[in-house]
Amino acid sequence: ASPQQRVSPAVQPTIPPTTIPSTASPSSGEDAQAAATQRTRVDAGRRVQPAEVGVALPSDTITVTLPEASAELLDPRDRSGRMILFFRARDSRAIGDPSDGPFFEDPQPVGSIQVDSVVPGVPIEVGSTAVWWPGGTELLAGDYEVQAILDVNRSDRGHMAPGNLRSGVVTINFARDHADEVRLELTQKIPPLVLPETKGIAWIDLPSALLSAAANRPVGHKAAVIFPAGYHDIRAKRRVWPTVYMVPGFGGRYTEAIALAPTLGNPALGEFWPQAVYVILDPESSLGHHGFVDSPLNGPRGTALVRELIPYIEDRYRVLREPSARIVTGHSSGGWASVWLALTHPEIFGAAFASSPDPLDFGAFQMSDLYRDLNLYSDADGSDRPSFRQDIGPKHDLVPMRVRDEVSVEYAMAPDGTSGQQWDAWAASFSPVATGALSARRLCDPHTGVIDPVTVEGWSRYDIARRMRADWNGLGRLFVERVRVIVGERDSFYLERAALRLRDSIDAHIRAETIAGREFPSGPGYIEIVPGATHASVFRPAQIRFNREIRAFFQGAGHHD
Repeated sequence: ASPQQRVSPAVQPTIPPTTIPSTASPSSGEDAQAAATQRTRVDAGRRVQPAEVGVALPSDTITVTLPEASAELLDPRDRSGRMILFFRARDSRAIGDPSDGPFFEDPQPVGSIQVDSVVPGVPIEVGSTAVWWPGGTELLAGDYEVQAILDVNRSDRGHMAPGNLRSGVVTINFARDHADEVRLELTQKIPPLVLPETKGIAWIDLPSALLSAAANRPVGHKAAVIFPAGYHDIRAKRRVWPTVYMVPGFGGRYTEAIALAPTLGNPALGEFWPQAVYVILDPESSLGHHGFVDSPLNGPRGTALVRELIPYIEDRYRVLREPSARIVTGHSSGGWASVWLALTHPEIFGAAFASSPDPLDFGAFQMSDLYRDLNLYSDADGSDRPSFRQDIGPKHDLVPMRVRDEVSVEYAMAPDGTSGQQWDAWAASFSPVATGALSARRLCDPHTGVIDPVTVEGWSRYDIARRMRADWNGLGRLFVERVRVIVGERDSFYLERAALRLRDSIDAHIRAETIAGREFPSGPGYIEIVPGATHASVFRPAQIRFNREIRAFFQGAGHHD
């Protein structure tokens, strides 16, 4: 997830769902469970209502054509792919074109179909074999903007990847009492990423032998290096610098350096930003945010980082080569990756600073306990589990997106699990490979939400809290000595629950060791919950605090003036 939202800009839902009074600030994982449960017994916003029983609705006709005049847009080698249809109700407050979805704040319909061969001038009918959410277009009523995407890019994440084709936006007035006709033409090609020549930034595109061997195709490391104000100044006292590795959140990339460089390289802001070389990593794979874990589908991402990219950077630039001169930091999915890297590669990173990390404890994976719950979509009493909430007041939350909706939207976009969206990305990072397929084994049945225990066992290898409980003297000590975590009490994706649960475990272990007369080391590590803060609002105060602590960390090691 990004500092703002997981995948889309902040807007208000079209049809406000029920609001539930908030509760007092939780002080523990159990309190957080109770507080979140009381706040989230709500229905999501917009819903397509089913037809009356026994009433047959007319079948709509939807065709998408690559005009002969636009045939050159499509590489002859890319004739097959996934045709995705995105919709946006005209009265929706979701911002942007339909293809900018999925929209968390106001979920909109989506459907897709596999296309084996695109022939210019020949219409492709999106009919009965399409996969829809929440239902087929026959159930729609009112004005909707419609847009088609032909996803042919298998190397980059998501439907907006370079080389994919899209149509213009067409507005259709859907009605249930007659068959509607939708005709779309693919006339646009999503352009490739162009990296600007920016002062103070060095772009890295390094081939990876490890990742290429795992993928059986060329794969590389991408990153941006931002230099401190004194790096190129012959008058500067320092010649060799510490390094801050930044992991962007979900949807973020190394191109975030473009916005960061003017700030990080500004001498006037040297008191705010620790003076170091900043490396903005690229967490994207073709399947989504890979979290820098070694996984069957994404390949050895963490190993390749520390064995290939970091040595390349340290050979090329004037940076210090020791753990006390390297820290890793990030927000949301980038925060989780930062904690993971610090614990799995302590010989590389001396400390981690993470805000709003993805679930640190899979026993509190958003609102689910993956080890005990039977269903991802609903709890024991049948109530839908929420996925995304908005803070609409000091005592009320609003929930426009349920887990059921989020997973189903991803399935409608790509039934094979390659949507690149959040749950598919987690599966690509944590899941074993599905039997007889080159795709991730699903965490749950996409239709029913029933959790697959075999997949959970695979995910458990990446459960940071579970790994720590099995190795207090190793990982537990590392966490206390090196990891700082800050989360908002009302995190938009319920990520505070996992953080609190892990904090409870650490506190309980320290108490038990004290009672037994054994000394457990203290350290600067912590998990802090900020009262009233959300996934987005906690980002700035966390960054300010982290910057002070990173500076102090480097100063303590003699790496900062």
